[in-house]
Amino acid sequence: MNETAPKTNNTVKSQGKSHSSGYRRVGYIASILFMILFIYILRHLRQWGVNFLTSDFEKCLYYIELSIYISIAAQVLFIFYDNSWFRHILKGLSNIASAVATIMVYVIYPFNFHDATWNRWIRIGILILFILSVISILVEFIKGIRDLIREPEKV
Repeated sequence: MNETAPKTNNTVKSQGKSHSSGYRRVGYIASILFMILFIYILRHLRQWGVNFLTSDFEKCLYYIELSIYISIAAQVLFIFYDNSWFRHILKGLSNIASAVATIMVYVIYPFNFHDATWNRWIRIGILILFILSVISILVEFIKGIRDLIREPEKV
């Protein structure tokens, strides 16, 4: 009876791993599709009459789109190679692009809320996002290097 019984521990682990990997791939594809939709929305905000955006928004859009394109490229690479250290390093690189886009939005500041208090709070919020981006960059690189040191054979 033991000879015909399936080895559930090995089967569950291998199935769980492939399911997890498959779910992540679906997540990467969904993320890519969302980012493409987000670019479309960003390009049309002024046409749709979003009244708090100034004409300087076009200058920011270059940096924002570049950051999104870098994230899309990372997601495409994750579909084909999904190792932990690689994911963390590429997320760190993507976060650098996000930090650059965030600081450029702060410098150019393409918003006009017709209220000095709102403008001040939005600027503070953008700076907080920049600081969080820098922290995220450091965390991702540390995690990537840590994973690479722990398991160098997974390269």
